[in-house]
Amino acid sequence: MAAEFYELGAKTAPDKQHLFGDDRALIRAGLILLAVMTIWRFYISLISHVIWEESHFVVSGEYFALGYPDIPAGYPWIAKIITSVFGWQVWPLRLFGLLVATAIPFAVYWMAKPVVSERNAVWAAIISLLVPPIALNGTIFYPEGGLQLLLVLMLGCLLRALTSDGLKWWIWAGVCAGLGQLVHFRFLIPGLAVVVFMLATRQGRALWTRPGPYVTAALAVVGLLPAVIYNALEGWPAIQFHVVNRPRFDPDIGRIVAFVVQLFAITTPVWFIAMVAGGKRALIDDREKPQSLLGYSALFIFLFYVVQTLVNKKVMPHWPFMATLPLLPYVPGVLSAFADRVTGPGRYVRMALIATGPLLALTIGVAGTAYQWLYRHSGELSADLRQYNNLQNENYELLEPDIAAANARAVERFGPDIAWATSGHRTAVHLEFPAGGDRHRRLYTLREPYDDVARFVVARQDWKLDFDDLMRDRAGKGVVLMINVPDYPLHDVEKNPALRAQYQRLCSSFDEIEPFKVATLPPHRTEIDFYTARVRKEPLTLAAPVPCPFLPSLYIAQPQRGEFLDPNKDKQYYGMAADPIGITRVDILLDGKVVTQAEYGVDNRDSPAPVELAYDPNFPRVQFTYHLPKSSLQPGEHRLSLRATRTDGTITEGSGRTIYVK
Repeated sequence: MAAEFYELGAKTAPDKQHLFGDDRALIRAGLILLAVMTIWRFYISLISHVIWEESHFVVSGEYFALGYPDIPAGYPWIAKIITSVFGWQVWPLRLFGLLVATAIPFAVYWMAKPVVSERNAVWAAIISLLVPPIALNGTIFYPEGGLQLLLVLMLGCLLRALTSDGLKWWIWAGVCAGLGQLVHFRFLIPGLAVVVFMLATRQGRALWTRPGPYVTAALAVVGLLPAVIYNALEGWPAIQFHVVNRPRFDPDIGRIVAFVVQLFAITTPVWFIAMVAGGKRALIDDREKPQSLLGYSALFIFLFYVVQTLVNKKVMPHWPFMATLPLLPYVPGVLSAFADRVTGPGRYVRMALIATGPLLALTIGVAGTAYQWLYRHSGELSADLRQYNNLQNENYELLEPDIAAANARAVERFGPDIAWATSGHRTAVHLEFPAGGDRHRRLYTLREPYDDVARFVVARQDWKLDFDDLMRDRAGKGVVLMINVPDYPLHDVEKNPALRAQYQRLCSSFDEIEPFKVATLPPHRTEIDFYTARVRKEPLTLAAPVPCPFLPSLYIAQPQRGEFLDPNKDKQYYGMAADPIGITRVDILLDGKVVTQAEYGVDNRDSPAPVELAYDPNFPRVQFTYHLPKSSLQPGEHRLSLRATRTDGTITEGSGRTIYVK
């Protein structure tokens, strides 16, 4: 099938029978599909938890700036406008995202009109509602939809600019490009694709002597200029994050293959192959025509992210989605020609193959909807269903009662003037928005290592909500600390100097520390530890390791929080246990009952215990291993915890974690 797609020329065979009748009937069908998709996407937006990026845009928008450490100012500014009108609510933001997504099919139709027939332009718009990378827009407040819309509009303007005199369409293309630069740095890539077109083709090279492209480029630079000014004044945090800190050159052909296969699957095979065939037409058959720009745009965006897989171990799935849009005008002709090249039963077989595109798209849509519904009701679902909640998309609003209770305890201990602080920026914005509609909630951050990598620390310092601001402004006063605990805190402290530095700051900067509560968010992979404490006026200097409440003394490393265990696999698990007078025994409890005794006193040289536990007389032999008896692993949700016996015979217990048995 793929080979036949590639061989299709510019002209298609005459239609034997129009699907959906005449053009008017086709437009009606498209509008009905658009209405269904709009309602569907709005439903998903109503049941989906707020992701941290949405909170990040809203909170950032509260602090006006020309840019932010990881993004330009576009979406924070939009968030500020929306929340100023509608208040500290999620649904108006998502309604904006839905409006952007709803506009994309109309923009696709407009982009396609100079390239294909009126009917195929309508079909291109309809297909944009059926290709998952495009159809997935509109459920959250996220820049991807804006980038796709502005790309389609920019290409539509450029196609018209290439075939007309004057500057009108060059100006509008520049407006789209400038807005794209305001939305995200990723819009630089389509701009580079245009430059490649102007270098690689005869018609493109002729543009260097025309004023239009320079007008477009100037307007694009205007859109990028606020971010450039911000970065120049702040020490180039975006460059540090996107160019210096994030990439790691590590070539792996398997990762490239996985990246292409992932895009192939998300797009669905039919749409992907048809787009590749369309790209062949644009780049080869139409190479002397303006629409070859569409092929260059798609190819350059795609190849850019293929190269990214060499320097980025994790290329986000949505990054190459923009590559699918420029090829949409070609897809209807490719598919209709594929179906019409044969007659009789063979034609129906080919039509059935084409139908797998929308059917697989429908399947992806239903699966996505089910996933969001499952996450919405994660706390109520049976344990076996929770294993499908595999993304970090927890509902932080469930912490509101715990935050209120911890604050009440801090007021009781230290008086009414209480500050709040949490590990880092991502957790902070989750707790700052929507926060029950309280737009005045502000949290200090304790400078977790990722804040330095992503340079969020730059924004938090500008907002006077960094760790140093907490120490300076709140010295001697009470604070509620909400620590997002890493999966392997003790192992990570030993391996990660930045995390060690964070815990050293925590352990030396607070006194009267009282653990308040350990809270987890369904499906219980994310743990937030609540403390009430007082900010020290002067940091404590530690001459030797001592127990610190922020570092666990009884520590389960494996199984992880929220992990699903296979009862038929005998797996060795491990952890650490320490105490100032020493430990003689560690028992493993499941649902409050001892199920096995761990082998305690292990010194694993490959993954040693951190020096922070050197207060234990047994150090470094403070690790343990254990197996969970198969008889104890009954299907369902369980609570795993530790009980340690000290050298004086007293017992101490550590906070547990939720695990599941399949």
